[in-house]
Order: sequence, then structure tokens, then C-alpha cells
Amino acid sequence: MQTVSPDDVKRIRASVARAHALAAGRFHEAFDRQVDVATDDRWRVHLEIQATALLETAEGVRLRDGERIRYRVLEDRTITPYVVEGKPLFPHFIIRRTAPALFEYWLIISEILASSAWAMTKVLAVPGEYDDALRRMRQPQLVRVLPGVLLPAVEWRDDGTALLDVTLYTRAGEERIERRTLALDANNELHFHSRELLAEASGGVAV
Repeated sequence: MQTVSPDDVKRIRASVARAHALAAGRFHEAFDRQVDVATDDRWRVHLEIQATALLETAEGVRLRDGERIRYRVLEDRTITPYVVEGKPLFPHFIIRRTAPALFEYWLIISEILASSAWAMTKVLAVPGEYDDALRRMRQPQLVRVLPGVLLPAVEWRDDGTALLDVTLYTRAGEERIERRTLALDANNELHFHSRELLAEASGGVAV
């Protein structure tokens, strides 16, 4: 597998942060003077503005020309992002076949899907972040010694599918640090493949 370099991780994280800042500014420009917009409509528009900004700042990921992401928001605040309503979202993306681009795609898709589990998940890429996560954990139990590499790693295959390894700290369901493997299929959808548990604790939150 090809490891994503520290510089690429830093660049991609900076791009995501820049997208969040752009989206916040654009949202305030659109709504600061409006008081009669329903909460769900505000949320939907914010998500759409953010999705646009994430793709605008990305280097290795884009939608097909002329396409944009929209959202359907239900009364229970369940959200569904789409390009063509009722059709799968993922085939509309074009991903450069490099290791940094797949890592970037995963981050962008995670932000676009905006799941409650993602809100409680942090990517760990350097030893200092691993140490910080351990300090935050409630009575952590080490399962195995920290591996030599925390950085994301990618294996692209000739058929356009790929594997992505990332190290995560999450409190979704169980509090844990894990090395997770995700599989990209031919339609650009990422699926859970496997995980290697590094540490666990008792601070999980139901999602």
C-alpha cells in the first residue's frame, strides 16, 4: 500500500478547514438578514453550501461538469444528499487515482453524509494525536502496541477499486482507537472492510 505523506495529510486537512470557513461565511451572507426561514431549510442550505465548498477546495476529487449536491431533509432531521434525486450519489464523483485523492475523497464523503458517528470521530495521523486521544479516553485499555505507521495508506487496483487504511479515535457506540480498512467499489462507494483494535475504553456514546 502507498502511504499518504504527512505533507499531503496536512494539505488535505487544511483544504477541509478552508471549506468549512468558506461555507460559514457564505451561509451568513445568505441568511443573516432573513428571520422567516424554517430551521430545516437553513440546515439544508448550509449542508449544500458546505458540500459545494468542500469540492471547490479539493484537489483530487470533483463532480461531473455542471453537477451539484443537494439535500433532502426529513422532519426527524434524517438527511439524504443527492445529485439526481432517487439515484445513488457516489457514481457522480470523479476521483484522481492517487493515494492522497482517495483519502481526500473519504474525508469529503464523510463530511457530506454528516452522520452522527462521524461527528464523534477524529482521524489520527501522527503520534501526538494518538497520545492526545489516549488522554481523552475513559480508563483506556491498550489492546496492542501502537503500529509504526498512523498515516493513511491506499492500494489502488487495476479495476478502479481500492483499499484505504486510516487510524481513528471514535466514541460512536464504543470508545476506541482502531486502524480501519475501507473498500472502495467500482461505483465509488466506500464500505467497511475490517478493523484492527488498538485501544478501547468506556466512554462510548449510543448513535
